[in-house]
Amino acid sequence: AIKNAGIDVNGFLTVGVSAALRQLLEFGLFHGDPHPGNIFAMRDGRIAYVDFGNVAVLSQQNKQILIDAVVHAVNEDYAEMANDFTRLGFLASGTDVSPIIPALEAIWQNSAGKGLSDFNFRSVTGQFNKLVYNYPIRIPERFSLVIRSLLTQEGICFTLKPDFKFLEVAYPYVAKRLLTDPNPALRERLIQVLFKDGVFQWKRLENLIVLAKENVAKMSSNPAIQVKNGPISRSWQTVSKLDLTDTIKDGARLVLFDEGIRRQLLLALTEDSKLHVEELVDVYKLVEDDINIPAVAMKVVQDFPNVVRDFLLSWSNSVLSDR
Repeated sequence: AIKNAGIDVNGFLTVGVSAALRQLLEFGLFHGDPHPGNIFAMRDGRIAYVDFGNVAVLSQQNKQILIDAVVHAVNEDYAEMANDFTRLGFLASGTDVSPIIPALEAIWQNSAGKGLSDFNFRSVTGQFNKLVYNYPIRIPERFSLVIRSLLTQEGICFTLKPDFKFLEVAYPYVAKRLLTDPNPALRERLIQVLFKDGVFQWKRLENLIVLAKENVAKMSSNPAIQVKNGPISRSWQTVSKLDLTDTIKDGARLVLFDEGIRRQLLLALTEDSKLHVEELVDVYKLVEDDINIPAVAMKVVQDFPNVVRDFLLSWSNSVLSDR
């Protein structure tokens, strides 16, 4: 019926996955039972959710920890991933996580190593369920709903399009969140992604920018949300360009006030006793069309009094602490 209505299936699924991720990681309010009978594909490309008898809420802290877990998975930091499970309530506080670390590494590498086309949550959760019998893991009720919700929606994706690549939508979405979200906590996660063992990851930054631009391009050109009989409603219009203006402005403030970050960036630019100008140019080429120079300049001018105040406060605190 979706195909007969002329709705682009791949575009519809992209909207669905993005909606599920936004419910979990942005709003923290998600549909706990999104089976096919509770989801309608509207002719203008939107998705309508019905039957809200099973809805759950994630706290701001839980949302941030889930994003942490994604960051740690990307960085292959399995020790921190194990700690994320403790923070989410899967393990009792004080539990020794060291025996679980190699098990998590085996699960993730076995799943991610197959490639994006073969990755699926069902295989991951199936392997994770085995850990429950071997370690003191208990799944909190709300996260059992999260898991079921993701599995159900993944099932819809694979039913409509067996070769649908779930992570090819999920990763670009997370990359865009890390690069553009105004939440200060997410900017801290971005720093975690860009530094590994104290070394700046130039290629990782390039990949994040490419993925984020891919997310914007997919959503803005998505056939599923191209309304045939009129303009798209402003209330749900997608952006057509990755806007890094605020990210750059906030990054400049961070470099100005955070001595540790400033030192790390200087080391990144002079690593291996050479200036990494080529890498810097490559990054600039990726973002030059996404930076509104006049807007950045205007924001800097508007924010200048606050910057001066913060700088003076930081300097005075440093002087007082030295005494």
